Amino acid sequence: MPRPCPSHCLCLLLLLSLPLLLAAEPSSPETRKPETPKPETLKFGSRPQLLVDDRLIDRQSDLVRLPVLPVKADQGRPIVENARLYGTVLHDGIRFRLWARNPDQGYHYAESGDGLHFQRIGEITGIPFAGDYTLAVEFDRPALDGSRRLMASFDAPGMAAGIATSQDGLRWSPLNNGQPVTARAADTYNQILWDPTARTYRLLTRTDYAGGGGAGELRGHRTMANKDPWRHPKNWKTVGEWNLDRTGKRRQIYAATHWIYEGSHFALLSVYEWPGDLSEGPADLHKRHERDIMNTYLVTSHDGTHWNMDPVERNLPFLPRGPDGAFDKDLLFPASTIVTHDGKHWLYYCGANERHGTPDTSFPRTMHIGLATFPQNRLYALAAPQGIGSFTTKPFLYESGTLTCNVDATAGSLRLELLNEEGTPISNPSGPLIADISHADHTAFPLDWNSTKNTAGKNLTGQTVRLRATLNQARLYSFQFTNTP
Repeated sequence: MPRPCPSHCLCLLLLLSLPLLLAAEPSSPETRKPETPKPETLKFGSRPQLLVDDRLIDRQSDLVRLPVLPVKADQGRPIVENARLYGTVLHDGIRFRLWARNPDQGYHYAESGDGLHFQRIGEITGIPFAGDYTLAVEFDRPALDGSRRLMASFDAPGMAAGIATSQDGLRWSPLNNGQPVTARAADTYNQILWDPTARTYRLLTRTDYAGGGGAGELRGHRTMANKDPWRHPKNWKTVGEWNLDRTGKRRQIYAATHWIYEGSHFALLSVYEWPGDLSEGPADLHKRHERDIMNTYLVTSHDGTHWNMDPVERNLPFLPRGPDGAFDKDLLFPASTIVTHDGKHWLYYCGANERHGTPDTSFPRTMHIGLATFPQNRLYALAAPQGIGSFTTKPFLYESGTLTCNVDATAGSLRLELLNEEGTPISNPSGPLIADISHADHTAFPLDWNSTKNTAGKNLTGQTVRLRATLNQARLYSFQFTNTP
């Protein structure tokens, strides 16, 4: 009988052992089912949770985000005549403080107790303005003793940015011997501010994408960072640039400033619409124009560097220009920041009654300062203006206080339902924890789900939950835990 071939024996052995080898072989990375990471539990504390972007939202349907239209003071008439902002209004806890540009040259400082009637204190000194000067004033970060000085950025020689500080708002001391701390280009506005989250100073200035000034100029903006400009005033690093239109024919960012409020970043944009297009005819101090004009938009960011330009792309100005005959019908420039005081946000602005490109010598164009206000914490709303929409939040920690919501359901209704971390409704003996609001407007409607009555003695504090909202022709602006320790 012939002897088996050794190669045949080896093959037979491999075939017999193959099932065992396959069983022992671990799954490859391509076939192993990835584990779904557990979502992070958000912690709010007592800070209002503004629904200005989607960072709190897990999923949503049939909703839009709409800006709140501020109400102009005194029926849209100016509150300060023959003065200009690019400038600033701040509130120091006692009074309103205004830095405004004079009609001809220089800046003055004024104060007000009610935010409407300002008394001029004097002309500011110490800042070596150059070019088309602007001045954006901010409080510096608190010193160890709690005191806060003022800081500002201005137009330095060479169309660049300079920085100065002041204790009283009148007398200023420039850094770097009054010389620029950036390269070109920088004007309308330059702004320095402290970012407490990023632990850095930010400097916003204009920059040019084409033209280098004059004909063919294409305006954009940039934001820079510097941990310690007081010791290293020129150590600014560009961390972001914004350009709306690569051609510059439709719109350009004429000016941009940064406002940080309740952990959210906002930019006030002056957007130059249809620049240089005077096809609507010669100067007309009554007719409201739609080209070669300036609109104001409020855009948002999660980090202060990357911005959501959706309101600009959707043509949703935050502060509309005035109608025919108004002082702000063609140009509208916001102050460098928004004041929060007495339950309201105060937005000061400068308006002009003719377009940007029409020569000043051909008509008596005027520029005045106006004021618009809107309720605190009502900046943007998630809304279902035409029907029903809904959203569910990401998981968050239920705090010890009362959960409240800021809602306008005058024309419809809002239903809020509390869910557990997995998205299942939380119930008590009488049913799910649900709150219904209809035909009402509340800035702080209490959702007292942490009471013994609603939770059958089970305290929600410390639990991870979600919130589901169903809107029917309603607007929801924010929610917040109040009365927290």
